[in-house]
Amino acid sequence: MSTRLAEIETRIRELLASYLESSNHPELEAHGEITGDTNLASDFTLDSFQIMEFMMEIEESFDIMIDMNSLSNSHTVSDLAEMVDNSLDEATD
Repeated sequence: MSTRLAEIETRIRELLASYLESSNHPELEAHGEITGDTNLASDFTLDSFQIMEFMMEIEESFDIMIDMNSLSNSHTVSDLAEMVDNSLDEATD
């Protein structure tokens, strides 16, 4: 994993923890540490609205636009980090 990708993943984990805490999500404490393998839907049972809301936070944090078609292939924190990394590459081209 590249340094940039690792930094992106760390930032996404921080954003997810903050999002879950601010929304008083009950599964955060029970789940424990958020890792690259953490699945947004199955580990935290986020509904589609919550996932979209979280995606908007990611877009704002990284100053990117996420292609919502690619979101269907992103289930874990690592998947999201790769998607953000690709979006950052596209933004600089």
